[in-house]
Amino acid sequence: MRRTATTAVLLATAALALASCSNGSSTADAKPEAKTTAPTASASPEKLEPIWGPKLEAAGGNEGEGTSACQMPSSNACARYVNDIMEVVAGLENAIKETGREYPKAEAQIASMRDAESEYVANGCQGDITADDPNSQCHGVVGVTIGTMTLDMTLMTDEYAF
Repeated sequence: MRRTATTAVLLATAALALASCSNGSSTADAKPEAKTTAPTASASPEKLEPIWGPKLEAAGGNEGEGTSACQMPSSNACARYVNDIMEVVAGLENAIKETGREYPKAEAQIASMRDAESEYVANGCQGDITADDPNSQCHGVVGVTIGTMTLDMTLMTDEYAF
């Protein structure tokens, strides 16, 4: 019995030794090992939302200050928020182009915000007291102020595809 146990241990040791030696040799039957590389920071695409989300939030004012200011579209405060927001949006738009990736939802939201800004400017809303009338077309400016929150979400949604 003792001799059988010793033989079994020797055979197991020899099998392990042969397995470790044959690992380094190449044979015709051997399959090439799959090489895996860890993704590097430069290989994985940089996400824009963590950078531009806070910028959009700051431009729109804390706790929706921009949206509140634009309840009176004629106010200088509203015009300032619209200007600040659209400057950030222009920067984001350039950043999107630089990535070379498509952000279809974010780009559609940016177009919507640009349309709202154009209407605000075309209607001469800043400084016009009639702009504050609830039936005025100038109230479409909230498409810019509320658009910051929507743009942040669409940016995240687009980046899930990467």
